[in-house]
Parts: sequence; C-alpha cells; structure tokens
Amino acid sequence: MHEKNLKKYLNEIEQLSYDSRLPEHATLFKNKAIMSKMLWDVHYYNAKKFYKESNQPFDQPSSLEKNGYITGELNEKESLLLKEIFSSCKQIPLDPFEFSFDYFYEPRENLHRDMERVNNYFQPSEFFFNKFPELLDPLKILIEKENQFYWKVASCRIFEVKPVERTQGFHKDAQALGYKKLFFFPDGANKNIGSTNLIDKNGNEIIIDLKPGSWLLFENSLCAHQAYSSEDCVGRPTIEIDIMCDFITDTKLNYTGVNSWYPWFPVLDGGLKTNEKFDYDELYNRNLKRLAGLCNISKSDEYTFPCEMSDFYEVSDETFSIGPIKKDTIGPIKKDKWFKWFKWFE
Repeated sequence: MHEKNLKKYLNEIEQLSYDSRLPEHATLFKNKAIMSKMLWDVHYYNAKKFYKESNQPFDQPSSLEKNGYITGELNEKESLLLKEIFSSCKQIPLDPFEFSFDYFYEPRENLHRDMERVNNYFQPSEFFFNKFPELLDPLKILIEKENQFYWKVASCRIFEVKPVERTQGFHKDAQALGYKKLFFFPDGANKNIGSTNLIDKNGNEIIIDLKPGSWLLFENSLCAHQAYSSEDCVGRPTIEIDIMCDFITDTKLNYTGVNSWYPWFPVLDGGLKTNEKFDYDELYNRNLKRLAGLCNISKSDEYTFPCEMSDFYEVSDETFSIGPIKKDTIGPIKKDKWFKWFKWFE
C-alpha cells in the first residue's frame, strides 16, 4: 500500500462500527499504544530534565509529586465566570467516535456504555473557548512548578456526573505519565453534589470536598480514582482540562473530540520545515509504516485500554525460557526467513 493511502486506511479502521471490526484491528490499537508509551516516556523524561535545567538553582518542592494531587480555589469573580461558561455549553449525546486519528481514544463499546451511564456530556461553546483562558492563564506558573515541566493543553471535555448508584470503580488510567487531569468544579465537589474519590500516593482514600469555583489537579495514572456519586446526589458539573508535558507552556485550548485524549506520538504539527526527513507529515508517515510492520509481529484479538495493559508485560512469563530441545527440530535457518525478518525493520 502506498504510504499516502496508509493513514486514510488506518483512520477508516478506527472509525468502523463495533459490529464491523475484525479481531485483527485490535492489533493496530494495541501496538500503537506500545509505541506511544515508549515515545511518551522519553518525551516526559526530556521535558522534566529541560525544565529543571532551565530553572536553576532548582529547589521547588511539589505537593503534586508528593501526594499525587493538589486543589485550589478561584476568586469570586472567576467562580462566577466558571459557572457562566459551563451554563453556555449545551448537553449532547455522547459520540464515542468523535476523536482525532492522531489522538489516543477509548475504543471499547462496554466502556462507552459506562461513560453514558455515569456522565452527561456537553458541547464546548464559543464562549468557553473565548473566556476559559482567563481562568487557566493565572494558574500557568503554579501548574509548571507542581508538575516540574512546561505544559500544553492536550484535550478538554465538559461533563456532569449523574446521580447513579455505582460509577466505574477504582482504577488507574495507566496513560502517558506526562499527561495529567485538571478538573474545574463550578458547583464544587462533595458527597451531596458528587465528587472524585481517589487514593493518594501515601495510601489515603479521599473524597474530594471543595467549594464552588474550585479545581483539582491529579496524577490519574499513578493514583487510583473513581467518580463519586449516589442516587441522592444532585450531579457534579465538571470542566476537564487535560495537560501534557512540553518544552514551552501554551495555555491555548485544544479540542479534537469528546473521546480524544492526547496525541499518540508526542509531536504536533507546528509548521516546521526542515531539509531532511523531519517535517511533520514525513515523520508521521514513517511511524505509521513502522506500526504497520509491528502488526506483523505482535498480534492481538481484542481491544484493551492502558489501565488493562499496564506496561504490556506479564510478570509470570519467563520471556527467554528454554524448554527441551529435540535434535530433529534443529536445522539451518532458511535465508528467506532472515530476509523477511530484516525487511520488517527497514
């Protein structure tokens, strides 16, 4: 397949209805996730190192890194604006296929049903995009210091936790470590409204209790958490701003769909032109070809999410164990097999 058609072909696979998916399509998703986690780990390390070297002498204790979460309050004027912003957004049905091909997404039908059962979703309004930076910009430096990296907005979504008997249960997202969740609560968060229930890095279970106009930033991949609700709750409005590590801070809002989370690969099209092969499209196409090749090696037959894949390694497996070898199975390796192997890595 010509590389110009590869992205279109892979995009069409990811947009297939549940009934039209083939088991082999899960291989694409899983291997894309493996590549993604490797690249994001390197990007995260380099972003942290760059931040520390750019802020010498570095002596900035971080409550976020120590406990796994921090909270704060907006002032009275900002709190009123937060309520106004949320009210400007119209409720819409969840469309789980609203995501960018370039972005990580939740693929599973049962989880989509859970998302609908637990949350009401809202369309970000023009007022949201115009006014929310007034609330986010003043937090710019604080978020840098607590994360100890510069950051950009990866995605955003607007939702309300419904009054339900049970939510999704405690879980860690096990996503890229350089990706964090920032929740703004127009009506606050507590047992009466609905809240977030998390287990901090010290093992303490906490139900977040905050006034209207407050926010919560937490390590969603390191701290087990769940939405807190009950049939007696009135519902918890939430504006979620997901942030990702980078080498400069840019608070510009980014929305590519309710089911878009963060870029698969930690590179965004900035219009950079080079003389070599590192223009954005060239780089992206090259990684897609590698992904297509990887699908020949590592195969899967069902969709999973990072919290179920963790680091893709089963501790019980003896990766390089050698069983009994029968003499009659030993023979010369055919040249064509080696040729095919090396062709995969070209």
